[in-house]
Amino acid sequence: MSRPVLLDTDLGSDVDDAIALALLLACPELRLVALTTVSGDALGRAHASARLLGAAGRRDVEVCAGAREPLARRGGFNAEPIPLADYPAGPAAPVTDEPAAARIVRAARETPGLELLFVGPLTNLAHALVLDPELPKRVARLHVMGGHIRRVAIGERVVAPGIDYNLCSDPEASVMVLGAGFATRLVSADVTLQVWLREADLARLARAPAPVTRALVPLVRAWTPIQRRIFVDGLSGTLAPDNVAFLHDPLTALAMVDASSLRLEPLRIVTTVEAGVLRTHEVAEATGLGAAMEVATEVDADAAREQMLERLLRA
Repeated sequence: MSRPVLLDTDLGSDVDDAIALALLLACPELRLVALTTVSGDALGRAHASARLLGAAGRRDVEVCAGAREPLARRGGFNAEPIPLADYPAGPAAPVTDEPAAARIVRAARETPGLELLFVGPLTNLAHALVLDPELPKRVARLHVMGGHIRRVAIGERVVAPGIDYNLCSDPEASVMVLGAGFATRLVSADVTLQVWLREADLARLARAPAPVTRALVPLVRAWTPIQRRIFVDGLSGTLAPDNVAFLHDPLTALAMVDASSLRLEPLRIVTTVEAGVLRTHEVAEATGLGAAMEVATEVDADAAREQMLERLLRA
């Protein structure tokens, strides 16, 4: 039987969210029951998500917009959007008026064994915890893309904590959620920055039988120059010439059904905010501190990329 999943995403900026959604839909082991959006124009992100769901023939999935602002930070989220016009036209999944936090709570109460896949800021889940403090007991597992555990590098440049947008853009929400008692798997920037989509892979995706997979190609094309501006010009990183998009969120989705390319370790993680920066510290088991999590610490990048492509191409 397929496992029920609710996806929370800031789809509409980095293209990896769109790839993660397409990959999730290509996994028969998983059944998407709802999708919620977060960050800035959350309603616009909801409509973009609904268009991709429509292209996949999944107009049965409700889409709900969520938090536009972080829990406590002024100035809002900082993410560059891709125009809605870049997403496929045609019949779309329904975008409802139900707030994302309420939809998360309802899904957990109505769907036994529900798993949560969070590939953006954790703000909606923080709001959901306020509505239902028992939520961690109702959810089978929380899968999160985010964190900086050991060594994170953009090519040849090793970077300091703070590079992970998902958890760092709303650190107070991250501290609240990661300390709430969810059974958590964390796929951190340590490994996701080692895995990217290549130019040659785009040619394969352009020939895919599934319309939703083919729809990813123009989205990647729109994102690639933005990625280079952020990671090279802004962060002084080095990118491989064939890197058209990092696969942060798709790697997290892949790990739900096939974690063979990853090394997963049981770690204790203390989540703090230091000088305004979200930190995810690994601490010794004997300390009894922090939260027990399953954390991805190594990846076979080539194997992971091929596993994702194979699923997208046979969808």
